[in-house]
Amino acid sequence: MPAQVKTSICYLLSTAVADDVYMGGAMVTDIYGLPLEFRYTEPVVATKLQRILYGDVLERYIQTDVILAHLIENLESKPSLFVPVNAEFLGAVEGASRTVVWLGETRNAPLAEIGAQQTIGPDEILLQLGTSGAPARLRFSEQSDANTAVKRAETVRVLLEAGKSMDLIEPMRRIEKAVKLLWEESADQSGRPQSAK
Repeated sequence: MPAQVKTSICYLLSTAVADDVYMGGAMVTDIYGLPLEFRYTEPVVATKLQRILYGDVLERYIQTDVILAHLIENLESKPSLFVPVNAEFLGAVEGASRTVVWLGETRNAPLAEIGAQQTIGPDEILLQLGTSGAPARLRFSEQSDANTAVKRAETVRVLLEAGKSMDLIEPMRRIEKAVKLLWEESADQSGRPQSAK
């Protein structure tokens, strides 16, 4: 079992790698961006029957209920923060015991100081993570409960701690490249993957 660290971040990806073929990956890093754990799914192929039965909700079902749920369930570590690469999956990743945020790059002028925040919507803020450069864009899940303010404050704390020693956006690129490589290798070795049941 991996050693537990004080703060860790889990980057989650679920994506289409080909027509009707989906894969996902989860990478947990420490506050320096070093990988502590990596999980991925085999390619999931939507069958003709599934496309008929599920209709327009099939892609979302596969990406959230099959891929992301499987990845989260099989993590050995307990990350401090979950960061889905795609903002539309915030609600699917949200859980009572999970702190979740989507991170995006901006071209905005730097804010006054590290930790400075600017509200841009009810569920979005800009956060200055470093001494220079543009602030990061944070989007929170629309779900709100009594713990919303506490979860958001904890999210900002984790990001500021990790932002001292790593580029918080860069692991998203790594996980995308890793899943793409895994798809290319599986397609090269065995042709189109078998359908999921």
